[in-house]
Amino acid sequence: MKLACLDLPALPLQLVWRNEPELRAQAVVVIDEDRPQGNVLWACERARAAGVLPGQRYAHALGLHRGLRARVVQPEAIETAITELRAALHELSPRVEPNDEPGTFWLDGEGLERIFIDPTNERAPAAVWAIAIQRTIAERKLRGAVVVGFSRFATYAIARAAKTGVIVLRSDVEERAAASAVPLARLEVDPKLRDALARLGVTTVGQMVRLPGGGILERFGREAHRLYQLAAGERWDPLVPMAPPEAPDEHVVLDDDLDDVESLAFVLKAAIDRLLDRLAARGRALVALHVELTLRHAVGDTTLRADCIKPATATLDSRSLARLVHLRLTGMPPSAPVNAARVWAEDVAATREQLAMFTSRPRRDLRAANEAIARLRAELGDDAVVRAVLREGHLPEASFGWERLQEVVPASPQPRMIRPLVRRLHARPQMLPPQARQVRDDGWLLSGLEHGAVVRIVGPYIISGGWWGAGGELHREYHFAELRRGDCLWVYYDRNRRRWFCQGAVE
Repeated sequence: MKLACLDLPALPLQLVWRNEPELRAQAVVVIDEDRPQGNVLWACERARAAGVLPGQRYAHALGLHRGLRARVVQPEAIETAITELRAALHELSPRVEPNDEPGTFWLDGEGLERIFIDPTNERAPAAVWAIAIQRTIAERKLRGAVVVGFSRFATYAIARAAKTGVIVLRSDVEERAAASAVPLARLEVDPKLRDALARLGVTTVGQMVRLPGGGILERFGREAHRLYQLAAGERWDPLVPMAPPEAPDEHVVLDDDLDDVESLAFVLKAAIDRLLDRLAARGRALVALHVELTLRHAVGDTTLRADCIKPATATLDSRSLARLVHLRLTGMPPSAPVNAARVWAEDVAATREQLAMFTSRPRRDLRAANEAIARLRAELGDDAVVRAVLREGHLPEASFGWERLQEVVPASPQPRMIRPLVRRLHARPQMLPPQARQVRDDGWLLSGLEHGAVVRIVGPYIISGGWWGAGGELHREYHFAELRRGDCLWVYYDRNRRRWFCQGAVE
C-alpha cells in the first residue's frame, strides 16, 4: 500500500450528469460559454463517436450531431467539487494530492495496512482501501478508476486507461507491465508530440520508453524528455500532498468567570455567528455543534465540559442554534463558573438555498436592536440611550450634542481610499500638570510613564473669539502631541488661564 491514484474522467461532465441524470442517455458536451462560438472543453463518448472533440466550436460540434446538448460548468462549481472530494479523501488518507487536471487525486497509503483490514481475511488491505475509495466517490454519484500501486505516473496512466473499477498491483514489475500497454492518447500529452511519435510508430507508453532518452531530449525538447523519464522510472516524482482542511472552531477567553446562563449564552451566540460565517465562506453547513466549556472550581482546578448539539437538519441559522444552546445550558447549567469556551462544527456541503439565505440575511437585526433599546428606556429612563449629533459651535466641545435615540437605522458608510483619523473628545477638557515651556518637546509627560514622553508636537492651531458671550473672549492654541508609545493627544494652551489642557486623543 504505497499510494493510490483516483481518476474521475471528465469530472465537469459528471457534475452535469449528477445535476441532470436524464442527460446520461444523450450526447453531451461542456462548453466555456453559452453561445455558438463557445469552445468545447469536454465531450462524452456519444459525442466523440460523432466526431465531436474538445477544442471545436459549439456551432461546428452541433453540425456534427444535431441532438447535441451543451452545458456550462462554472470554474467555481468545479473547485467546490474538488474541495468536497479532497475533504472526503482525507478521511481515507492523511496525505492527498490533487492534480492540476480536475478529477485526478493521489493518496498516500503508507502506514494504513492496520486500518483497512478485511475481517474475513479474503481481501488484502490494499484492496479494502481501494474499495473504500471507490465507495466514497460512488456515494457522491461519481464514477472513476482507483489504482493502488507504487509510482505516481504508472498508477495515473493505468487509471486513465481503465476509466472505472478497482485495480490493485502486487509488484513493481506488474505495475510497469500494465503501464507499458497504456496508449499515449489516454494521457495528457501535447497533441504535437503525440502525433510526431505516432508517425514513428510509437503509440504506447512502453514503445516510448524503448526509445533512447537522449534522442527524445534532442528531438522533442525538455517536456517530452520529462515524460520519458517519468515513464521509464528515471525521475523521482514524490507525492506533494495538501494539508487536510482545518475544522473551523472559535475560542472565547473570558475576562471574568461567568456563572450566569444568560450571559454565557450571549457570549456563545457571538462565537456561533463567527463559526457560521466561516462555514458559509467554504460552502458548508453545520450538522453538529460541539461546545466545550472550561470550568474553574473554587479550589483553583479547571475541568472541561463537552456538549454536542445536533439540529434537525444541516443549517446555517444562528438563531436556531443559539436557542438550542440556551436550552441545553438552562436544563443542564454548568457546575462551576465558566472561564473559557470553544465551539466547533461537524459540517457537510451546503445547498444553494442555504447559502443564498445566509448571504441575503442581514448581518444586524434592526428589529432586535430596537426591542433592546425599548427595554433599556423602560428600565432606565428615556435618556438612557442617546446618539451624537452635530451642532453649530465655536469650540470643539460645543460642536456636537446628544439627543434621544428613538430607533436604529441601517448604517450607510461612504467608501474611502484613505482611512480617516478620528478625534476622541473628553466630556470635559482635562487639566495637564504644569511644565516648563523649554522642555515641552523633550521629556514632557502628558499621560503617565507607561505612555512615554512627548517626542513630537505639531501646532499651534489657534481658536479665538467668544467676545460676544458672557464668559468673555477665549484664546486657545491647539497642538497634536505624539508620545513615545505612539499615542497622539490633542492638547491646547489656554492663554487666559495660562494652563495646558487635554481635549482628547486622535486614533
